[in-house]
This record gives sequence, C-alpha cells and structure tokens, in this order.
Amino acid sequence: MDLPSIEEFIERSKVNCAASADLTVRRRYIASLGNCNIPSKKEFDRYVREYMESEEGREAREKALNAMKFYRLLISENAAEEPRIVKSYTNYISSLTPVHAPSADKDKPAPKKKKKQKSSQARKAEYYAQYRNYIITKEDTARLADIAAELITEHYSDVRKILSPKYMREMCSEFVSEQTYGKFMRRMYDEASLNKKRIDSVIYSSYLPYETLNQLLRGTIAERVLADSGYGAVNKRRLIREFLASYCPVYPQIANVYMLLINRFDREKLTSVITEGAEYKKLTAHMKDQIAISEQAHEMILREIPDNVIDLYPGARAMHRHFILHLGPTNSGKTYQSLQACMKAETGVYLAPLRLLAYEICEKFNIEGVPCNMRTGEEEIEVSFASHTASTVEMLNVNEHYDVAVVDECQLIEDEERGGAWTAAVLGLMADEIHLCASENAEDILIMLIRLCSDTYEIVRHYRSVPLVFDERRFIFPQSVEPEDALIAFSKKSVLMYADELRAVGIKASVIYGDLPYDVRRSEVARFVNGETDVVVATDAVGMGLNLPIKRVVFLETHKYDGHRRRFLHGTEIKQIAGRAGRMGMFETGYFTSAEFPDDINRKLHKKSHSVKTARLRIPETIISVDMPLSEILLRWGTIPDDDIFTKNSVEREVMLARDLEKISSDKLLIYRFVTIPFSETRRELYEFWYELFENEVNGTRKSVFFYIRTLERRGSDLEDHELAYRKCDILYFYFDRFGMKEDLNAIMDLKHDISADIMGILAGS
Repeated sequence: MDLPSIEEFIERSKVNCAASADLTVRRRYIASLGNCNIPSKKEFDRYVREYMESEEGREAREKALNAMKFYRLLISENAAEEPRIVKSYTNYISSLTPVHAPSADKDKPAPKKKKKQKSSQARKAEYYAQYRNYIITKEDTARLADIAAELITEHYSDVRKILSPKYMREMCSEFVSEQTYGKFMRRMYDEASLNKKRIDSVIYSSYLPYETLNQLLRGTIAERVLADSGYGAVNKRRLIREFLASYCPVYPQIANVYMLLINRFDREKLTSVITEGAEYKKLTAHMKDQIAISEQAHEMILREIPDNVIDLYPGARAMHRHFILHLGPTNSGKTYQSLQACMKAETGVYLAPLRLLAYEICEKFNIEGVPCNMRTGEEEIEVSFASHTASTVEMLNVNEHYDVAVVDECQLIEDEERGGAWTAAVLGLMADEIHLCASENAEDILIMLIRLCSDTYEIVRHYRSVPLVFDERRFIFPQSVEPEDALIAFSKKSVLMYADELRAVGIKASVIYGDLPYDVRRSEVARFVNGETDVVVATDAVGMGLNLPIKRVVFLETHKYDGHRRRFLHGTEIKQIAGRAGRMGMFETGYFTSAEFPDDINRKLHKKSHSVKTARLRIPETIISVDMPLSEILLRWGTIPDDDIFTKNSVEREVMLARDLEKISSDKLLIYRFVTIPFSETRRELYEFWYELFENEVNGTRKSVFFYIRTLERRGSDLEDHELAYRKCDILYFYFDRFGMKEDLNAIMDLKHDISADIMGILAGS
C-alpha cells in the first residue's frame, strides 16, 4: 500500500489538532451554560452553533489551538525536521508497515509457514487501513450514542454503583435519621447533574475495556471493521486492543456523541433513571421504615425523661442547698479547706476522681478521729459507727442525706466517658452544704448548673502559695534526674522501662500507673514519701490530687494516646500534672521541665485554659423500662439533640457490649447490670472472663466464688499475670456485689491483697 509522506502526515495532524481545539472550546462553552433554562434541544444547539461561529468563539478556538505545543511545531518553518514530529511520523508509519523476517538466502524459496505469516500480516494491515480511513456517518454517531446511553442507564439504575461503600453502610444501617435521608437525597440530586467528564467515568466503570467515550467510539469502529474478518474471539480482542492504541481520527465525532448524550440525559431524565431503579426503591423504603421506628422510639424515650433534667433528682429538689466553689490551680489548697469543713460536720461525704484518692481521704479521716467508710465499687471498707464516707464519684448515693459534701476535680464534668458522674453529683447530691473543688475554667458551667437548681452559692478563690517555675536547664535522662523528681510518661511500658534504667544507675524509683492495684500504688507512694525511693516514675495519675513531696515534675514524654489517637498534651493536662510540684510546707518553689519540646510545654502551661462550656449527662436509668432492646435504647438516647448546657456521655462502649449480650439473652435489666461493670473491654482475656460470667448467669450455672479464687491462685509468675488476675478480681467484686453475698466479697478482697503483695515483691525485686 502507498504510505503517506511526512508532509501529508503534518497536514493530517493539523486537521486533528484543529478538531481537538474545536472540541475543547465547545466543551468549555457548554459547561459555562450550567443550569441555564434553555427551552429546547433545538434552542440549545443554536446557542452553541452561534457561539462557535462568532468572533469570540473563533478567537477562543484559535487560542486553544495555539496553546498546543505539538501544533506550534506543526506550523513551524522546519516542521518536517522537528525531532518530535519525525518520531511521531516514524511510529505512525511503523504501525502501518508489515514486518518481514530477514531471509538468509534470497534465492531459496520461502517455506509455506513464512508465506502464511506474511499473508496474516497483510490482512492485519488491510484491516488497519480500513479502521484508520473509516468514515463515521450520522447513523454511526447515533448508534454510538445509543450504546453509551445504555451504559449510563445501566449504571444509574443501580444506586449501589453510585454510592461509596461508606455511604451504603450508613444508608442500610438499622439506625437512619432524617438527616441521613436528606444527605442521601442531596447526593442523588448531585449525581443527576451529569456532565461530560462524568459520562467518561461512567462508561469506564460500566463497560471495560473501553475506558472513555473516545475509546468506545474507536472500539466500536474496530469491532465493525473486524466483524466479518474471520478472526476468532481471542485474536479479535487482541487486534482491537492494538487498534485502540493506534491512530484513528475520531475526535471531531466525539463532540457530536457528547451533545446527543447531554441532551438525552438532562437532570430530570437522569433523576428518573435513578429513582426507577429497584435498588433505589428498596433503599429508600428501608430508610423510611427506620425513620418511622426512630421517631416512635424517640417519643417513648422522651416520655420517660422529665422536661427538665434536674427533676431526675427529686430529693435534691426538695432541699435548699448552698454551694461553695473552691476555684484555683493545682496545689492551691482547695481540697484541704473543703475537707476541713467536711470533718467538722456531723455527717459528710467525699467524692474522688480516683480510688486511690478515696482511700487516702478515708485513711486521713479515720486518723483524725472521724469514722469514715470507703466505697469504690472494687472494694468497700466498713468502719463501725461511721458518720462519713469517701468514695469515687460514680458511687454516689443520691438518696442519702449528708450535712456536708465535697466533690473533687469538678472540671472533669466535661469528660466524654465519666463527666456524667460529676453532673449527677452537682444536680443530685442531698447535702445542705456542698463544696465543689475545680480549676478556674469550670466556674461558668458550675454556676450555670447551681442556678438551674435554684440553689445559692459563694466563690472562694485559691492561689498557689508555692510558685511554679520553669526549670530552664536542659534535661537529659537519666543524667539530669534529681531526688524528689516526678518523672512523667504515658504508658505502663514506658514507666517500667524508665524505672529499670534508673535502678541500673543506682537511683531508686517508685512507680505509679493505671494497671497497678491501688494498695500497691499506695505502697509505692508511701515508699517515696518515706524516702525509701529517690524519685517517682508515673503516668498522669499523679495529677489527680495525690499529695506527694515532689520538688520538680519532668515530662519524659509529651504525647499520649487518648483512646482514639496519639496527640500532644493539652494545656489543662500540663497544668494538672506540673502543678503537683512544690508541696506547701515542704518546698519554697516548685519546678517543671520537659525532656522533649520544653518550650511548648512552658508555653501551654501559661496559656489560658479553655472554658468548660457543657456538662456531660449520663443515661437516666428510668428509660431502661422502655419496651425495646437495651442497645436500641442506648442508640436512641445517643441521638437526642444536646442543648446549650448538657451533652450526653458517650454510650458507644455500652451499645457494643449490650449487642453482644443480647445474642444470648433478652433480659434487659440483667444486661444493663453487666454492661455497667467497669473493665477494659479491649483486653481479650478480661472480655472473655466477663462474658463467661454472663453466660453462667443466663444459664443458671453460676459458680461459687471459691471456684474463681482457686483458678486465679494458679496464675503465672510475672507482673503481667498478676495484674491480669487483679483486674479479674475487680470484675468478680462487681459481679458478686450485685448477684452474690457479703462473704463472697470478703474472699475476693483477701485474694486481691495476696496478689497486691506479690506485685509489691516483683516491683521491689526488679
């Protein structure tokens, strides 16, 4: 066949570039029309045609053409010598020219096999020439538009192809709100705004191997050319792929197919395609059913909750209470002054954020001659003729009257997990005089709650008598460690590692971290207080009111994992921890520093803390009586909108645990009593132990406390084994406290003390 010269190739390439520029300008103009109200397709076509023929359209086309680097090479003076053009021409010619195998002997006749191969190459070149020179008619364009329209209709008739898996999970969940439904409808409306780029992507996702409308157009031509070729299906597909990768001047036709599609799929048409699909109808019906269920459940729950949250505590509403707000930084004497007032009263209660702190105050009261009980959920200490109680804030009995109450660390009222306990204490305490100890940033929310209850209040402001100063010396661990330092890390692994490094260089260290039994923590604190150890290595537990003779607080780490992510310490956390330095009566100055990012720690400590805006609200037990599964009640409770004062405690943990238990029992009260047992559900051994207790309770196969004690006595010998056994004892204590007898609790406490003694020995030995 006659091959085109490079001059013919250049002229043909100019035509292709002009067609491409024309298509670009047309696309841009159609996109600029947007949602203009053009009455008909005929009018729309006239708009586009007039623009393309106008001076502005011609200028835009010329500008688009001159923007092409390849076109500028084509119109240059020495275009035939330009390397890029020569290379393109060479590739083009090579795709047209059959490849012949070189012959070693020209006179020797070629074998039949060679002749057959040559014939095949010639056939391929002939079909390629037909493909390259194919003339696309209006009928072809209409047929191509029909093919593309079928692909688009198929795609949009199944809503699963439109929505991402995340969207589908949200829409198909058992819990759909009006907001979710509205978001879904907006998404459908956006999808109905089909544009040209979207057509390409729909065709790509619907009809492989054709990736775009361009390839669909060329592929259809290739299929038509090869339809009667006699090639098998495999060879035909291979040839089509080769043809698609080669030259074919179809660009001017793409715009025509686009226009046919755009006019055929306006917003109304595409919306109709979507909404008539079976999956769309199925999905919207499901969402409407769920919304109806949600509305009914919402009404049932609201009927069980009073219009005003404070009415959940009728005993406190029947009293006239007086609050004394003790506001100030850490180590400013807030708790001390409050406790003095509590000890002088005939009856009193102290509510602590930590079990160890409740134990410390219980011990202090009894030493001072004020008989005091202790209740923490994991342990109870009964003192004869006790007039006072020290407990964790979650253990508050709102039906018991006290003369004076003290609630410590009230700034935790906004805590996502535990804040509801402080809210319940402020709203529900039946005490004539209530002392609230908090940092300054909690002042507004506490006053708001007191006013809501129509009670009176006064404010006592506290200031540090021992200044807190940033130690500017560079800190290097362990060389810079000094006696009476508190070294802060944020994981058990880090605390033990740092303590071991200190012991290796002759520095004795007490350790305090969350997994330690609190009598072991108390022992470690006592060792530091009595001078048996030089320093204390601890997590942020030291920031919650523990009275330690600390001269300097050193942050060995500045990042902590908060249950969701690893983040830099907040300013309030830094103040709470660093404020432990400089105990009044022991030091004239308290110091703080950091082994990493010391300037950031110093800056955040002096920065004003954010004001606490809302109080957390825990789920009222009254709504447990609503006639639906507990997990559903918790979910519905979680969707009730927050107001300006209250925001709900997170119930994500309780929902997950309730769903697990509902698989084997429908006893809602039993499930509720189990999901409110505090334990680390992410630790597999503890979760399985807790679940086994529930199964036994459901099946009526409850084992005696001594069965579990014998099992736990056979624990391993390392620290991890002992800590795990102690945590299981905590779960057992809650379990037998709710379902067993007093003697069971005493047996569990004996085992806990044995485990604690072993842990003390392990720590001392290490």
